[in-house]
Amino acid sequence: MTFAFDEQFAMFDITPVENQFILEYLPGAKGDHVKVYLYGLLCCYHPQKETDIGSISRELGMTEDEVMLAFRYWERRGIVRRVQDHPPAWQYINIKQKNLLDDDIPDPEYVQFSRELENCFEGVRDFHGSEIAACYEWKDAMHLSTEVILMLLKYMARTRGKHFKIKDAEKVAMMLSDENALTVDDAEHVLARDESMNAGFRKVLRKLGKKYNPSDANLMVYKKWVDDWHFTQEAIEDACDRTGTSDPSLALVDAILEKAYKSQGNPEKVLDRNALESYEQQRKNLKEILSETGHRGAPTAAQQELYSRMAAMYPQEVILLAARECAAKNRDFDSVMKLLQSWQDRGFTRTEQIREHIEAFHEKEEFLKSLRMKWSVRDAEPGQKALQLLAKWENELGFSRDMISLAAEYAFEARKPVAYMDAILAGWAEKGIRTPGAAEQERLDKKKQPADTGRKGGEKTVPAQQYSQRDYSQEQDEAMQRMLTMDGGDGRA
Repeated sequence: MTFAFDEQFAMFDITPVENQFILEYLPGAKGDHVKVYLYGLLCCYHPQKETDIGSISRELGMTEDEVMLAFRYWERRGIVRRVQDHPPAWQYINIKQKNLLDDDIPDPEYVQFSRELENCFEGVRDFHGSEIAACYEWKDAMHLSTEVILMLLKYMARTRGKHFKIKDAEKVAMMLSDENALTVDDAEHVLARDESMNAGFRKVLRKLGKKYNPSDANLMVYKKWVDDWHFTQEAIEDACDRTGTSDPSLALVDAILEKAYKSQGNPEKVLDRNALESYEQQRKNLKEILSETGHRGAPTAAQQELYSRMAAMYPQEVILLAARECAAKNRDFDSVMKLLQSWQDRGFTRTEQIREHIEAFHEKEEFLKSLRMKWSVRDAEPGQKALQLLAKWENELGFSRDMISLAAEYAFEARKPVAYMDAILAGWAEKGIRTPGAAEQERLDKKKQPADTGRKGGEKTVPAQQYSQRDYSQEQDEAMQRMLTMDGGDGRA
């Protein structure tokens, strides 16, 4: 008689994990190593017909080498024991039993490595068991020799301090492996280069008044400056001096060097001072424009890119004019580009031409405001339609400002004074009335005429009010829209 659980029982059962594993072994282990241990533990409690390295790798989405490395790691930690090599097989050891009986059989190579590591750092630093296991794993995973690993750890203690993190050292180990620096000589060359970069970057930090140890991300940026962009230490420190701020950042230095690199085509190993000065001046100009439009803080990359486009269109003097116009209308930095583009579309090329254009626009606005004040409408911006009508009255109908002002006075009591004015001026143009005297005479003549009683209900009709009742007040555009069509509708400055 035999007894067994249903094959699917494991899916609905539990796999106990000892707290000692969670507290003592899990913190120092890689995620993949923990995955392999837990899956193997599941197989111990719920044996399957066929469980081998291949099936485990497929279930966990790992390579067979990664699974083998994980089991060798736990073997060194003493909580699994290899009982067979072909095919490989392991027994799980109860952690309480291991601690009570201490019956694990040590790996001679691991023991030797541990002794060499401890001797090398005696009086300097004590390595915990998980740290030693992690370092030893570099032998299997990265094919580094014990001599190279010890050299690497000494390098970390020298450059990062004796309390360096093993995870940081592992990144350097990966660098050695990636560059195939597997011998002592090759490793010395790579580490010497890396130490030189570390020392160079520390000089950069001192230049910037920063007091912290370089991070891996910092060193990657410095490596880019030196290896990819070919700047010398002198050139990099020169860029630090040219940040022009009381609290310079690495990002600003990086931006200065990037601008210099891109502007040189084939950059030399000495920084092109002209390119750097040009970049600094452009950044200073951008800050001036941002200040005009109410922005504070350091310029963003997007703002720098937009300003570069502005500078390609007009000199700083013109960009400042546009910024001040936009600021007066409570518009932002992006609107400056729109205004500059509108000027370019009109063919404005000279600064004086643009100044005259702005002055003419403001003069028109002020005149329209004076008309509105006749109707007791104050503190209101004249709309785009009003600007277009002014262009019509002056250019198409040919009236002087005096005649336009007189028409505004006559429209004082109208419900829609702008439209009433337009009707009055159209009537004057049709009758050839061009002087205030002729307009007043026409007004007196109308008063002498009998009232028109032809409308239903005896309602009087005022001839000047016979126009389409159109609400122009609803058609006033935003202030920026007027700026973009600053010629007032006549197509001229």
